[in-house]
Amino acid sequence: MALTKGSQTTLDEWAVTANTAIRLGTELDVSTAYFCTLNIKAALAEAVASTGQPEVIVQVTGEATPAKDDWTNYMRLIGPVGTPVTPLAFDATEPAGETSIACQNPVTANIDNDGKFKFIKHTTVANSEVVFQTANSGDAGDTITILDGLANEQTAAASTIHDIDHARTEVVAQWTLGIDCTALSRIRIIYNADYDTDGPDVMCYSAYTLNTGI
Repeated sequence: MALTKGSQTTLDEWAVTANTAIRLGTELDVSTAYFCTLNIKAALAEAVASTGQPEVIVQVTGEATPAKDDWTNYMRLIGPVGTPVTPLAFDATEPAGETSIACQNPVTANIDNDGKFKFIKHTTVANSEVVFQTANSGDAGDTITILDGLANEQTAAASTIHDIDHARTEVVAQWTLGIDCTALSRIRIIYNADYDTDGPDVMCYSAYTLNTGI
Protein backbone atom coordinates (compact mmCIF):
# COMPACT_ATOMS: atom_id res chain seq x y z
CA MET A 1 0.00 0.00 0.00
CA ALA A 2 1.19 3.54 -0.76
CA LEU A 3 1.74 6.07 2.00
CA THR A 4 -0.39 9.19 1.62
CA LYS A 5 1.05 12.38 3.01
CA GLY A 6 0.89 16.07 2.24
CA SER A 7 3.75 18.46 1.59
CA GLN A 8 5.15 20.62 4.37
CA THR A 9 2.84 23.59 4.86
CA THR A 10 3.25 26.73 6.94
CA LEU A 11 0.98 26.77 9.98
CA ASP A 12 2.11 29.98 11.70
CA GLU A 13 4.22 32.39 9.62
CA TRP A 14 7.12 34.24 11.24
CA ALA A 15 5.74 36.89 13.60
CA VAL A 16 7.08 38.99 16.45
CA THR A 17 5.79 38.29 19.95
CA ALA A 18 6.78 41.17 22.22
CA ASN A 19 8.19 40.43 25.66
CA THR A 20 5.36 39.57 28.12
CA ALA A 21 2.93 39.01 25.21
CA ILE A 22 1.32 35.71 24.23
CA ARG A 23 0.50 34.65 20.67
CA LEU A 24 -2.08 31.97 19.95
CA GLY A 25 -1.27 30.12 16.77
CA THR A 26 -3.53 28.82 14.04
CA GLU A 27 -5.72 25.83 14.89
CA LEU A 28 -4.83 22.82 12.75
CA ASP A 29 -7.50 20.29 11.75
CA VAL A 30 -6.01 16.78 11.99
CA SER A 31 -9.33 14.90 12.06
CA THR A 32 -8.55 13.04 8.81
CA ALA A 33 -4.86 12.41 9.57
CA TYR A 34 -3.13 9.43 11.08
CA PHE A 35 0.04 11.32 11.98
CA CYS A 36 1.27 14.93 12.09
CA THR A 37 4.84 16.23 12.01
CA LEU A 38 5.31 19.73 13.42
CA ASN A 39 8.41 21.83 12.69
CA ILE A 40 8.77 24.76 15.08
CA LYS A 41 11.38 27.54 15.15
CA ALA A 42 11.91 30.27 17.75
CA ALA A 43 14.45 33.10 17.51
CA LEU A 44 15.55 35.89 19.84
CA ALA A 45 14.74 39.11 18.02
CA GLU A 46 16.74 41.68 20.01
CA ALA A 47 19.98 42.01 21.99
CA VAL A 48 18.43 41.28 25.39
CA ALA A 49 19.40 38.37 27.64
CA SER A 50 17.09 35.36 27.62
CA THR A 51 16.96 32.74 30.38
CA GLY A 52 14.45 30.79 28.33
CA GLN A 53 12.30 32.79 25.94
CA PRO A 54 9.87 31.86 24.58
CA GLU A 55 7.93 28.95 25.98
CA VAL A 56 6.26 27.05 23.15
CA ILE A 57 3.20 25.06 24.24
CA VAL A 58 1.78 22.46 21.85
CA GLN A 59 -1.81 21.53 22.70
CA VAL A 60 -4.12 18.82 21.33
CA THR A 61 -7.79 17.89 21.55
CA GLY A 62 -10.11 15.19 20.31
CA GLU A 63 -13.01 17.63 19.99
CA ALA A 64 -14.00 19.01 16.60
CA THR A 65 -15.18 22.30 18.16
CA PRO A 66 -13.18 22.44 21.38
CA ALA A 67 -14.05 24.51 24.43
CA LYS A 68 -11.34 25.90 26.69
CA ASP A 69 -11.11 22.82 28.90
CA ASP A 70 -10.91 20.45 25.92
CA TRP A 71 -7.31 21.44 25.15
CA THR A 72 -4.49 19.44 26.80
CA ASN A 73 -0.76 20.13 26.72
CA TYR A 74 1.12 17.70 24.47
CA MET A 75 4.57 19.23 25.02
CA ARG A 76 6.13 22.40 26.46
CA LEU A 77 9.40 23.62 24.90
CA ILE A 78 11.76 26.33 26.19
CA GLY A 79 14.42 28.30 24.36
CA PRO A 80 16.66 29.72 23.10
CA VAL A 81 18.82 30.78 26.08
CA GLY A 82 21.58 33.41 26.00
CA THR A 83 22.31 37.03 25.17
CA PRO A 84 22.25 37.98 21.49
CA VAL A 85 24.82 40.42 20.15
CA THR A 86 23.80 43.68 18.50
CA PRO A 87 22.30 42.64 15.13
CA LEU A 88 24.57 43.12 12.11
CA ALA A 89 23.00 44.78 9.06
CA PHE A 90 23.45 43.50 5.54
CA ASP A 91 25.83 45.65 3.49
CA ALA A 92 24.14 45.07 0.12
CA THR A 93 21.04 43.64 -1.50
CA GLU A 94 21.45 39.87 -1.67
CA PRO A 95 19.12 37.86 -3.95
CA ALA A 96 17.37 34.63 -3.06
CA GLY A 97 19.84 31.79 -3.49
CA GLU A 98 22.91 33.85 -2.51
CA THR A 99 25.42 32.11 -0.23
CA SER A 100 28.00 34.90 0.24
CA ILE A 101 26.48 37.65 2.39
CA ALA A 102 28.02 41.13 2.51
CA CYS A 103 28.21 42.46 6.08
CA GLN A 104 30.77 44.83 7.62
CA ASN A 105 33.32 43.49 10.11
CA PRO A 106 31.74 40.16 11.15
CA VAL A 107 34.51 39.52 13.70
CA THR A 108 34.11 42.87 15.44
CA ALA A 109 30.33 42.38 15.35
CA ASN A 110 30.70 38.90 16.94
CA ILE A 111 29.01 37.19 13.97
CA ASP A 112 32.12 35.09 13.26
CA ASN A 113 31.14 31.84 15.00
CA ASP A 114 30.83 29.37 12.10
CA GLY A 115 29.08 26.01 12.08
CA LYS A 116 25.93 27.42 13.65
CA PHE A 117 22.41 28.40 12.72
CA LYS A 118 21.84 32.16 12.60
CA PHE A 119 18.64 34.18 12.27
CA ILE A 120 18.00 36.81 9.61
CA LYS A 121 15.29 39.27 10.59
CA HIS A 122 13.54 41.24 7.85
CA THR A 123 11.31 44.25 8.42
CA THR A 124 8.72 42.35 6.39
CA VAL A 125 8.54 39.70 9.07
CA ALA A 126 7.44 36.84 6.81
CA ASN A 127 10.69 37.29 4.82
CA SER A 128 12.78 36.43 7.87
CA GLU A 129 14.64 33.12 7.82
CA VAL A 130 17.05 30.75 9.53
CA VAL A 131 20.44 30.14 7.87
CA PHE A 132 23.44 27.95 8.66
CA GLN A 133 26.75 29.84 8.62
CA THR A 134 29.67 27.80 7.30
CA ALA A 135 32.47 30.40 7.06
CA ASN A 136 33.39 34.06 7.38
CA SER A 137 36.01 36.22 5.69
CA GLY A 138 37.03 38.11 8.82
CA ASP A 139 36.81 41.88 9.01
CA ALA A 140 39.04 42.28 5.96
CA GLY A 141 36.60 40.55 3.61
CA ASP A 142 33.28 41.71 5.11
CA THR A 143 31.32 38.55 4.26
CA ILE A 144 29.84 35.46 5.83
CA THR A 145 29.04 32.26 3.91
CA ILE A 146 25.84 30.30 4.43
CA LEU A 147 24.69 26.83 3.40
CA ASP A 148 21.95 26.39 0.77
CA GLY A 149 21.50 30.08 -0.03
CA LEU A 150 18.91 32.64 1.03
CA ALA A 151 15.24 31.74 0.74
CA ASN A 152 14.28 35.41 0.27
CA GLU A 153 15.91 38.57 -1.05
CA GLN A 154 17.53 40.44 1.83
CA THR A 155 18.62 44.09 1.79
CA ALA A 156 20.81 46.53 3.68
CA ALA A 157 17.77 48.61 4.61
CA ALA A 158 15.59 45.76 5.84
CA SER A 159 17.73 42.80 6.95
CA THR A 160 19.86 42.06 10.02
CA ILE A 161 21.83 39.00 11.16
CA HIS A 162 21.28 37.77 14.71
CA ASP A 163 23.54 35.51 16.77
CA ILE A 164 24.86 34.73 20.25
CA ASP A 165 28.64 35.13 20.59
CA HIS A 166 29.39 31.53 21.51
CA ALA A 167 30.88 28.59 19.66
CA ARG A 168 27.72 26.45 20.01
CA THR A 169 24.90 28.41 21.69
CA GLU A 170 22.47 29.54 19.02
CA VAL A 171 20.04 32.44 18.78
CA VAL A 172 17.43 30.17 17.22
CA ALA A 173 15.88 26.96 18.57
CA GLN A 174 14.33 24.33 16.29
CA TRP A 175 12.15 21.35 17.14
CA THR A 176 10.50 18.57 15.14
CA LEU A 177 7.61 16.75 16.86
CA GLY A 178 5.76 13.67 15.67
CA ILE A 179 2.16 13.40 16.91
CA ASP A 180 -0.11 10.36 16.60
CA CYS A 181 -3.43 11.83 15.42
CA THR A 182 -5.62 8.71 15.40
CA ALA A 183 -7.60 9.97 18.42
CA LEU A 184 -7.16 13.70 17.81
CA SER A 185 -9.14 16.38 16.01
CA ARG A 186 -7.20 19.63 16.48
CA ILE A 187 -3.67 20.86 17.30
CA ARG A 188 -2.60 24.40 18.21
CA ILE A 189 0.52 26.18 19.49
CA ILE A 190 0.82 28.91 22.14
CA TYR A 191 3.91 31.13 21.86
CA ASN A 192 4.47 32.47 25.38
CA ALA A 193 6.88 35.42 25.57
CA ASP A 194 5.77 36.09 29.15
CA TYR A 195 7.76 33.08 30.39
CA ASP A 196 10.87 35.25 30.86
CA THR A 197 9.35 38.58 31.90
CA ASP A 198 12.53 40.62 31.42
CA GLY A 199 13.62 38.74 28.30
CA PRO A 200 13.67 39.79 24.63
CA ASP A 201 11.00 40.01 21.98
CA VAL A 202 10.91 36.74 20.05
CA MET A 203 9.96 35.53 16.59
CA CYS A 204 8.37 32.13 16.00
CA TYR A 205 7.35 30.00 13.04
CA SER A 206 5.76 26.59 12.57
CA ALA A 207 4.92 24.21 9.73
CA TYR A 208 3.25 20.82 9.48
CA THR A 209 3.05 17.68 7.36
CA LEU A 210 0.06 15.32 7.60
CA ASN A 211 -0.05 11.58 6.91
CA THR A 212 -3.64 10.95 5.80
CA GLY A 213 -3.47 7.37 4.53
CA ILE A 214 -1.53 4.16 4.80
